[in-house]
Amino acid sequence: MRGIRGLFFGLMLAWVLVMGTVPVSAQTLRVPDNEDVLVRTIDIASPYYIDNLLGRYLSGDDPLTDEEYHYLYYGYAYSEQYRPLEPIVAESKVLAVVEEIMTEPTEERMNRLIDSALEVMERDPFSPKNLNLLAYAYGSLGDTVNERRCYERLEGVLRTIQSSGSGVKESSPMHILRFEHAADVIYARGLDVKKREVVSRTCEYIFLTMKDEKGNAGYYFDFSRIYWVKSQQPTRPEKRGWTINNVPVN
Repeated sequence: MRGIRGLFFGLMLAWVLVMGTVPVSAQTLRVPDNEDVLVRTIDIASPYYIDNLLGRYLSGDDPLTDEEYHYLYYGYAYSEQYRPLEPIVAESKVLAVVEEIMTEPTEERMNRLIDSALEVMERDPFSPKNLNLLAYAYGSLGDTVNERRCYERLEGVLRTIQSSGSGVKESSPMHILRFEHAADVIYARGLDVKKREVVSRTCEYIFLTMKDEKGNAGYYFDFSRIYWVKSQQPTRPEKRGWTINNVPVN
């Protein structure tokens, strides 16, 4: 199972995770202040105006600072584009082409993976799993410019989530915009999800299959922003992720 899951967060793009994942202990924790984020990201005169930040992020021409990533990621929760409870139809396209690539990674399939992953990105610009797949596909085609851009996005998103809280206590959870992002953070650390358990109205605990090198049995994540937008209720299985022949790939 680890080998297949590693196809997405390890074997395909191991260098991304080695270079991109920053230990929480090496970061300055910054819990997102909702009022501050809202004020700074809706003000068109602000350097953190959400439309400008998102435009720069998507173009990839002008890399964002950690400060800008903080306001971009958490400011996106106030955007009309933020629909975390609605399914992303294009994810099924990504899964279908990934199954084909696992059999034979042709150029045509890599291009279809890029097209499908870009569709996913329109609905969830910050999915670590999707960014990882994009970087892999671009790299496989020799497009080092877009490979690097996706790597930088992946690194920035992971760093932003991991710096929002230590995750080791319920009082200091990591803050996410989608349930999937929490699992992606776990997998990006080279760990596996055992099960997920809601511990409060705003927080869940993800149990690891085994303790990490620091002896942590799991991590807390704040999912409150997901329910700011009223929509259909999501299905939340104990362990989330795509499967191929009933085997988890993430």
